[in-house]
Amino acid sequence: MRRLSALTLLIVSLSVISYLVVHYLDSRTTVSTDNAYIAGSITTVSSQLDDMVMWVGADAGDFVAAGQPVVRLDGGTPQNKLARAKSELATTVQEVAALKQRVQRQQAEVRQAQAAYELARNEAQRRNKLAARGMVSKEERDIAVLRQREAQAALETAQQMLAEATIKAGHMAIAKHPRVEGAAALVRGIFAEVNKGTIVAPVSGHVAKSLVSVGDTIKAGQPLLQLVQLDQTWVEANLKETQLHNLRLGQPVEIISDLYGEDVVYHGKVLGTGTGTGSAFALLPAQNATGNWLKIVQRVPVRIVFSGEQILGHPLPLGTSLRVKIDTSVQDGPRLSTTPATHSSDVSAVYNYWRAGAREMVETIINDNLPTAQGDKRADQVATKQFAAGQLVAKK
Repeated sequence: MRRLSALTLLIVSLSVISYLVVHYLDSRTTVSTDNAYIAGSITTVSSQLDDMVMWVGADAGDFVAAGQPVVRLDGGTPQNKLARAKSELATTVQEVAALKQRVQRQQAEVRQAQAAYELARNEAQRRNKLAARGMVSKEERDIAVLRQREAQAALETAQQMLAEATIKAGHMAIAKHPRVEGAAALVRGIFAEVNKGTIVAPVSGHVAKSLVSVGDTIKAGQPLLQLVQLDQTWVEANLKETQLHNLRLGQPVEIISDLYGEDVVYHGKVLGTGTGTGSAFALLPAQNATGNWLKIVQRVPVRIVFSGEQILGHPLPLGTSLRVKIDTSVQDGPRLSTTPATHSSDVSAVYNYWRAGAREMVETIINDNLPTAQGDKRADQVATKQFAAGQLVAKK
């Protein structure tokens, strides 16, 4: 009996010692914490216009794709502004066309004044010759000379009016005229404003919160929806400062969530460590220069990214509690990243619909208001298409 008790005691002692040894060795090459949570970007969808909400196409929990309409506004005011801008563009094209016609009229007046001047000059020369022979009176000769000077002044006036008309009309095509360009830019800007009445999702994700209802009157910049991309989340692990000694970027991590338990073990790697503790960025930082100061171990946020696509099969809501275990045996990586960031987020392609169709609208308005009798209408139409595409070069 005593031998059995001694054997049992020996086995228990060896088990405890083995556990302590393994735990000690493991603690030298790993760090772990249960102060970790799922984090991700929250995309806020807002309006750029003051208007009334007429339609809402998504609610909390719904999935929306990038570019999918989620809210539509009334759009009455921008539509009215666009109608006025289109009318102003048409009027401007007609006015510029009239300026070019005026140049042609002034050219004809210059030719007429030139002919009148040459006729008066020849007449004055003949009167001078006849007066030298005494065949005409001095008074008749003087009248001829005055008529020549009068015709010369009329010619100079016509030439100056031609130069003024040429400056106003310009040497470029009608579509490239500064006044037409300004009116066209106004049309394109208001056309984009009209299209902004349809608000789309900038990214694909789930609607986390809906902050708008049909019939609401909203202001520009007011949040309407909040989107979360559950496939682009990461882990925020708050480690004690005493655990950071052997931490390096790129070290492998095992992640277990409270949602799925140990049935699902995620794998990841250390992406980066915070540049300060939580208290350093607090709204009211701690003031330790006091007589009753107590030392508290601080925690530093460590960012961990998931490896592979396991997160797609087992998505985790933001804020989910996690347990992480980092293998610190690999010491090849740096403590902090020293390479410039290369990843970026760009949603400009989603908002191309703002300007879609503006080029065709401007081209149609300009072509519809070009003079039908103008000799270079075909050239102006080609220039209009090039101008709408941003490729027009001024005539030399």
